[in-house]
Amino acid sequence: MFRKSPGPKATRISVDLGGHHIRIAHETDGLILDEPSVGLLDMQHRTGGSNAMSKFGRDAITAAAESSSSRLIRVLQSDDRNPLGYTSQMLRHYFSALRRGGMLGKAPVVLLNIPPGISQLLTDDLKHACFTAGASRVHLVDNAIACAVGAGLSVEDSHPQMLLDLGARAARLYAMQFNEIVAAYSLPFGGDMLDDAMARGIRERYGLYVSKPQAQQAKHLVGRAMTSSLGQQLRNSCQMRGLQIAENDYANFTLTTEVACELLQPAMQRASEALSAAVQALPYQFRNPQQNVAIIITGGGSQLAQIDQLVMEAGNCPVQIASNPAALAVSGGAVLLSRIHGTSRASDPA
Repeated sequence: MFRKSPGPKATRISVDLGGHHIRIAHETDGLILDEPSVGLLDMQHRTGGSNAMSKFGRDAITAAAESSSSRLIRVLQSDDRNPLGYTSQMLRHYFSALRRGGMLGKAPVVLLNIPPGISQLLTDDLKHACFTAGASRVHLVDNAIACAVGAGLSVEDSHPQMLLDLGARAARLYAMQFNEIVAAYSLPFGGDMLDDAMARGIRERYGLYVSKPQAQQAKHLVGRAMTSSLGQQLRNSCQMRGLQIAENDYANFTLTTEVACELLQPAMQRASEALSAAVQALPYQFRNPQQNVAIIITGGGSQLAQIDQLVMEAGNCPVQIASNPAALAVSGGAVLLSRIHGTSRASDPA
């Protein structure tokens, strides 16, 4: 998604490289790009390497349906395992597209949100890619700080604060106080992990193969984080189509909420136990009942129904899902840009 900016060309932008989406926001005009962070890899390309990546985002998804010699890959995750420069190419592609659309200046100041868990080599490569794409200056910010600012938390506050970021690859619990991350714990919970569990469960139960995008859609439609009696009130179903592995033919089937919860339950149980242990390991001021510190939930994983109920029971504390949780990192980065450089002016050079 590209959005025409009503104001002058952006000279300061916040960039969030998520596992599923890349988002770019102007510091005052808001979101100007929201695209899937996928690329189309030509498996028959003559030279291979980064040159084999021809399209990105929704254009790549559309082209993949029309090509049998190409396949979609998640760009950031691919580079984290095998650094071929696809993420750098994706950044240059979108910077150029925004510039051609008149939404980006020639030498913008960039604040780059660094996802948790990526290597220092990839971090350096991403920073270099921003410069080669035309950035005049590049700031790096930790994902937790950007999400906290985007959620409206004051990172300088003396009051203890907890943030649970439910990302595509993993979840992380942050405890923050006095502008410092006091503790951080990685949890065995991620959107990709749940998608894999859903696809694997369907294959084992029905003998049908479904793709990860199909499994993700089913998770959002009928998946639940809890298998409590509340699920009876929310029971529904969705129609799906999968490949019969034995007959090599496609078949339709109905996936109910009850079955989806059963498929997700082992992963959710592990996440609940890990979250409970992480909260108990925090310094006492974060779990003191008199402090009543709430866990703020951010990230795309917050879309899973009843996830707030699971977090509340596991952490034994109040829970709040942030507004627009998937875009908090990029919006928080835009706020930080304004604090670093002051509010941009129409007279700023483009």
